This record gives sequence, structure tokens and C-alpha cells, in this order.
Amino acid sequence: MEIIYIIIGAAVIWLLQKVLYQKYWKKNLSVTIAFGQREITEGEEGELCETISNDKWLPLPMLRVKFEADRHLGFGQEENIAVTDRCYKSDIFSIMMYQKITRRLKFTGNRRGYYTVENIFVDSTDLFMEKHLSAGYPCSAFIYVFPGQADIRRLLIPYQKMMGDILTRRYTYEDPFEFQGIRPYEPYDRMRDVNWKATARTGELRTNQHGFTVRQEVCLLLNLELESMMEYAQLREESIRIANSLSEMFLAQGIPVGIYSNAKDLLSKKELHLMPGADLHHLRLIRENLARLDLSQPMMEFGEFIKQNFINKTDHILYVLISASQRTEVSQAIAQLSRKADGSCWILPLHRWMEQKAVSRKECPVIRWDVEQDE
Repeated sequence: MEIIYIIIGAAVIWLLQKVLYQKYWKKNLSVTIAFGQREITEGEEGELCETISNDKWLPLPMLRVKFEADRHLGFGQEENIAVTDRCYKSDIFSIMMYQKITRRLKFTGNRRGYYTVENIFVDSTDLFMEKHLSAGYPCSAFIYVFPGQADIRRLLIPYQKMMGDILTRRYTYEDPFEFQGIRPYEPYDRMRDVNWKATARTGELRTNQHGFTVRQEVCLLLNLELESMMEYAQLREESIRIANSLSEMFLAQGIPVGIYSNAKDLLSKKELHLMPGADLHHLRLIRENLARLDLSQPMMEFGEFIKQNFINKTDHILYVLISASQRTEVSQAIAQLSRKADGSCWILPLHRWMEQKAVSRKECPVIRWDVEQDE
């Protein structure tokens, strides 16, 4: 008889826990994934944080947390990772009642980009590990991997030449905030510049004298279209690094920089059009936009891109074309722009074995940029 009672009791316990787990296993169970930083630079190390909180009286003897991320986030020798077209991570936890577990994973940003973790999948069981329980959690974790720097030493010569052109071609205009003194009024002076206090004091019309400031903008044209069926991803990524480095160098001198590309943004699906700016916030915008460039999307032919956006925009602008493509349409487009914007140039990333077809012109020299090819 006692054996029967034991069997009945065990059956009741088994059935009760099965019902309880099926109904309450997700209650007050929180699973989150977040990146430790908002941005890192290509090649730098970042951190991803998994947090599981079981805020109830029901323990979870087995909890499997699964998510996927881009394979260019290199998690190295971390356990339970499978890498194919994506990086798949699966971790198993045993979490007791009212317990919180945090696990930190190190990774390396192997390639620039905008990376997200959008979904978390969770599996669990009852106490006897018989009933399979599963659920999904939304996630909005993201991180920017900014482009790396091109070789600054190799950039110095073209950069110094461009700076020389900027200094000789700069456009001066009177700056109302640059006060230099008071002088007698002249017939060509504007009445709004009259200094009425000085006029009252001297009995003669006096006017404020303003200094002059310079205005010169740099426009980076980033052409990332393919010249042939061969993709040459290294050349396109190096082009992005060159744009990133030049932006930082010009902005450090207070020169406004705008950047335009026929490559499309990963989020907006539109070509990159970033108007000139000159502050530190603008540098961050440039890097974020460069990180989000999606080279897998179809691109507008560069000549058509220039025709639609730059046909009448040449005043006080120095154009810098960065393009590994040497198609005739590219040469014609930059030649048309540079005729009205002296000092413009073309930086041409090529592998060492590639032939340079683009021809340097006085109004637009071509600067070859050799890129080592991975084996």
C-alpha cells in the first residue's frame, strides 16, 4: 500500500511541476543582450554582455540562450560558437530562484560595419527535463565598427598638396564677428556698420572695421561601384579608410568636409549625401555613415550620380575623388568637375599588379594608391 501511495505521490508531483513549469517558466524571466560600447574601430576589441534574471520562486535547471550575429564580429575561441555565413552562439545556464547571471563575451571588430543582434531564442525544461519549453525575446543591441585608418604617412604628400591648393584658392569674405577696430566712415560703407557711440563721441561718422575669414570646402567623392565582375573587396574597403582618414585630417584644420557616395546606406537604402561640416560631431557622423555603407546593394553608375548631384556645385569646393574603378565615365565625370575646381585630385587604390589606366591632368592629378592583396 505504501508503494502505491509513493507512486501516486510521485505522479502528482510530476504532473504538478509539469503544469507549473508550462504556465510559469517565463514569468519574470528576463534575457537581454547588449554591447558594452556604442562604437569601436576596425580591429579593436569590444564586449557583448548577456544578462539572465529569474525573478521568481521557480528555478530553471536548464536554460539555453541562443542568438546570432554577423560573422565579422570575431568571438575568437569562445565555446559554443558556430561560424558559417553568420555567427551562431548558444550558452547553457542553470539559474536558481531569484538569481541573476551576467556573462561577458569578448570579440574583435574584424570589418567596419553596423552590426545588430535582433532576436534571442530561449529553451528550457521542467524539473525532470522532459517537457521542452521555448520562447523568443526581441533585442535591439547594435554597435558601429568604424573604418580603420589608411597609412597616414602615405597620405601626407597628397594631403599637403591639397592643403596648399586650399590656401592659395581660398575665398575671403567679411566676417561680422571678427572685429578689428573703428575707422572713419566711407561712402561705400553700409549704414548698419556705423558705430553710433563712437560717432556721438567724435562728432564724425565712424564705422566698425571687420576682419576677413576664409571659406573653402572639401568634397570627398567616394565611388564604390565595380569596374568588372571581380569584386576586389580590399580596394573598396581601403577606399573607405582613405575617406575616413582624409576627413579627420581636414577637420583637424577646421576645413569643412562633405562626403558623397553612390553606395547605399544599410538602413535608409539611400546614397550617402553628407553636407559639409567642421566640428567633432560632424566627424562622428562621417564615421557612422561610412560604417553603414552596404556594398551588397546595387549602385548608381558614377557618371549619372555626379550629373544628378554636382553639375552646378563647384564654387569654393575642392573635389577629392576616391575610386578604384577607372571606367571612362568616372574619368569624364571628375574631369568635368575639376575644370571648374582647380586643385581637385583622384586617389586611385589598386593592387600592385593592376594597370593604371587613368591619366593625370593638370587640373586633376591621379594619385596611385597601392594596396597589398591578401593571399
